[in-house]
Amino acid sequence: MTVTAKNCYQKGLQLEQKGHYQKAIQAFNQAIDNKIKSAEAYFERGVCFYKLGNIRQASDDLAAAALLGCKAAEFWSKYDRNKIQKSDEDNES
Repeated sequence: MTVTAKNCYQKGLQLEQKGHYQKAIQAFNQAIDNKIKSAEAYFERGVCFYKLGNIRQASDDLAAAALLGCKAAEFWSKYDRNKIQKSDEDNES
């Protein structure tokens, strides 16, 4: 990560920890813009989207993070996929 991307990422983490998810998303956007392939920024932005209830965007970001090699995102994506499949199966019953 470049210095600017790293600063934005750190700012995003601080905002996320304080529960300021919308502002954290903006900081992670800046980190991603400065370093296109930042698995960590995609992962953390996905977590923020998830906490805000934007499941579609969260899934997209977590999938991107997983493709970029983020192990936590790989686990989350598998968990989320299993949860969604189970939900779909319950709805069919």
